[in-house]
Formats: sequence, structure tokens, C-alpha cells
Amino acid sequence: MDAITLFTTAEYEAQEFDAVLFRDDLVVCVRAAESDMRLVPIDKVNHVDGDAELLLTDTEIPESFYGGAECGFVDVEKFPEIQEHLTALESEDY
Repeated sequence: MDAITLFTTAEYEAQEFDAVLFRDDLVVCVRAAESDMRLVPIDKVNHVDGDAELLLTDTEIPESFYGGAECGFVDVEKFPEIQEHLTALESEDY
């Protein structure tokens, strides 16, 4: 999968991440390989570019994953804990 690209007002070049999570007024950006995390105020974000198939909703992102999110782009292949969570959601009976 391609990385998720973040464009901010403070940087000329875009930054690539494996997950970009949106909260009320904050964006949490994560690189899986380096276990690197970056916090960006939402008003400093110009644009986030990610494939639609990487978009997850709030229930698909557990609180245990960097505090959860309202929605976000996540490359699930790079985060086994998200894959396990999605598998558990799919197996729930309604």
C-alpha cells in the first residue's frame, strides 16, 4: 500500500505516514516501522492524501491504538492490532 501523505502549513514538502488519525482538534500521524508518532493541530493541516480503502471510522479504530480517533487513514497491513480489531468487529453478531 502507499503511504498516507500529510501536507501542513509549516512545511513545504509533504510528510508520509502509515496512519493519520483525526480527533477533535488534533491529527495523530504514525510511522509503523520506526514507532514514530507526530501530533499536528488540525488548523495546521492543509490536506491529507490517502486511498479511500484506507479510511476507517471511529469504531474501526480502537482506543488502544494511539487513543483512537473519529476517523483516519490506516494502512492495516502495517498494524496487526488494527487487523485483529477489524476481524473481531466482523465476527460480532447483531
